[in-house]
Amino acid sequence: MRILPSESSGSSKLSGKRRFAAAGLAAALALGLGLVSFGGNAGLIPAASAQSASAQSSSAQSSAASASSAHSNTYKEFEALLGKGRLAQAIAYFKSHRSQVSRQEASVMTLHLENEQLKQLDSCTAKLSDPAVQPQLASLYRSGDSFANMAARTSSKTLKSLLSQAGASGYKPEMAEGMLFPVLDYSQYMDYRAYVSPDIQAYIDIMAEESRLAPAEDGGLVIGYQQIVGRAVAQEHFIKSYPYSNRIGQIRSLFSNYELYTYYGLNNTPLFQYDDKKIQPDASRGYKAALQYRDAAGSDYLTGLAAFMKVVDQNGGKLTAEVEKYRSEHFPAES
Repeated sequence: MRILPSESSGSSKLSGKRRFAAAGLAAALALGLGLVSFGGNAGLIPAASAQSASAQSSSAQSSAASASSAHSNTYKEFEALLGKGRLAQAIAYFKSHRSQVSRQEASVMTLHLENEQLKQLDSCTAKLSDPAVQPQLASLYRSGDSFANMAARTSSKTLKSLLSQAGASGYKPEMAEGMLFPVLDYSQYMDYRAYVSPDIQAYIDIMAEESRLAPAEDGGLVIGYQQIVGRAVAQEHFIKSYPYSNRIGQIRSLFSNYELYTYYGLNNTPLFQYDDKKIQPDASRGYKAALQYRDAAGSDYLTGLAAFMKVVDQNGGKLTAEVEKYRSEHFPAES
């Protein structure tokens, strides 16, 4: 679990790590989850790793096979485009040639595409952060907008080109604290989902849902507590099903965030209210409903949540010393 402070201090000020998490997924996606660095060769797993996990991870096997065998011309052309930093062209090429590569190649191509998009995100962000550009973006932006739609509404050729390029490179706009910035739009990977290995399919599903609706914004949770549980369960399932996947680190980090959301909340939506120390009513109802309709068998996350809620109920739904002690022991935090 991410190590963070508790509400027991009575202060609404949280540590730097927690303030970072409170910024929400939009910023996290802009930083590649803010936790994991992406090497240029991510997606290629050494053969030894694949052999040791042959019964558990199809991705490890397929990636190793892909690394050791001759690649198709389609794969090589795609990689050449990425190597030149030509994101828009690489994406268009992949979409039109996705059925012409093996599942192993498609998996690695998808991961390499993600790597390059995250690599170029800083540059795109810098261009859109120009003080002369931000006011124009703010006037153009509409909730749930795309860069393509924004580009269609501006008469400025320069701005139109900038927005069109951002959209074609696989980014979408997000607005937070009055600033518009690009984040990686993981829904784009649904175009490749049918062509990649099972673990990367699951990774795409998880990240596309995160991209569709960020869990937090401006220091508070914006999704329901049952949604928090549902996403955490899916992440836990990925971790158990694909322990040797190339994206296991990313999902473990994401799951750590969701444990934070579950047991602590965020600055503006703490699990236990600052004034009376009572659990948020929506959290209590949401967690109990999720536990009622989900089978906890095989899920350490659900089993842990059920035990935690039992202790909370035994303490009148308040953050007492007993609840804090239990939480700190089972879901530790530090300042």
